[in-house]
Amino acid sequence: MVGVQQILHRLSVQTPGKGFTRLDARLNAWIQSTGLDQGVLHLTCLHTSASLTINENADPRVLQDLDAWMADAVPEHRRYIHDDEGADDMPAHIRTALTSQTLSLSVSEGKLLLGIWQAVYLWEHRSAAHTRTIACHLLGTPANVSAGADSPQNASAKPQTLLSLRNRERINQAIQARHDPNAWKTDDGIDTDTDLMIDRLHDLSD
Repeated sequence: MVGVQQILHRLSVQTPGKGFTRLDARLNAWIQSTGLDQGVLHLTCLHTSASLTINENADPRVLQDLDAWMADAVPEHRRYIHDDEGADDMPAHIRTALTSQTLSLSVSEGKLLLGIWQAVYLWEHRSAAHTRTIACHLLGTPANVSAGADSPQNASAKPQTLLSLRNRERINQAIQARHDPNAWKTDDGIDTDTDLMIDRLHDLSD
């Protein structure tokens, strides 16, 4: 029987400048390539001017509001002693200190165990584009030694509960497929049917 295995990988991420770069799809693809089915993934951003966060995956305005809030909280227009690399240099360090450079996430069935509205992002705090490196340390077991469908935990779950979870995931996938992240820019801020449906699903899932 194979026991717990560990794999260390460096993920290279190109950012366009300030803002959020989504990582969970790339992380899931890498996890699946390892053959490990269940375990823990520890992520470390190997930089002092970028960070990691888990946040909204449906409405891009959430991320824009976060960027705007951070710009107000840590302004670039004040005088900093450390300003060797420009006005955004020291604010980027402060923003990193206020957020997080590490995340530890559960892995189940070969992918990250995230909430229905959650995504993993690299938050770039510098104005210019950068190539960032994320250390990915995965500890886990292959599918053949992970808890199977007949495990006590799964056996105790009611069929209706399992069906509900499966249907919720299908609904989320359908909404994501229909959702246009930039639609709100062209409809003068008026909520579309999809926007209203996303808000309603938020209420139901909460």
